[in-house]
Amino acid sequence: MGFLSGTKRTGTLRLSGAVLAIALASVLAACQSTAPARPKAAVAGPTVPAPPEATQPAAPAVPADMATFSFDQIKGVPTNKQDELARAIAKHAQARNLRLVRRTDPSATYHVWGYLSAVGGDVGTNVTYVWDIIDQSGNRVLRFSGIEIAGAAGNDPWNSVDGTALDTVAARTVEDVYAWINRLPRPATAGVPTAKAGVAETNPLAGTL
Repeated sequence: MGFLSGTKRTGTLRLSGAVLAIALASVLAACQSTAPARPKAAVAGPTVPAPPEATQPAAPAVPADMATFSFDQIKGVPTNKQDELARAIAKHAQARNLRLVRRTDPSATYHVWGYLSAVGGDVGTNVTYVWDIIDQSGNRVLRFSGIEIAGAAGNDPWNSVDGTALDTVAARTVEDVYAWINRLPRPATAGVPTAKAGVAETNPLAGTL
């Protein structure tokens, strides 16, 4: 269905194919490490430790129309693509009426940390993403993840990750956050429509990620 086609998502981290399983396992391992990993030449950016493991997603502590989100970090993505991903997240958040505030804003209800990895696979480049939502007490209340398939990988897999793939990652990310804060079921594996642009009543701050 448009930009949603070719996307593989995970609920309980069940993936189709050994290559995708390895890709997701590697980025999750990076999230749980106790020290920053040394970046490899083909993947830009180091990773950082994630908060302690949460057993179950926590229910939102505030109503959806009062919650604000600050995307504090997006690790593992080259700087130019990080900016493009941030703009795409802001665009889709606006369409879903999610209120974004500036990075590291102490007034934010929730802080969002992202970890991404691009690895060459059998059918293209596997872009694995993991997002943690952290409350004001520093507790992780939600983790979700998925994989987007981009173009064929070269020496640097990120060179094959174009704007369409990043937009899909952004759309999927916003849909998961929207579902959680509104206490809705997690979006299905495929066929999840995104909100149409221009329906937001309150605009988030542009370029806030």
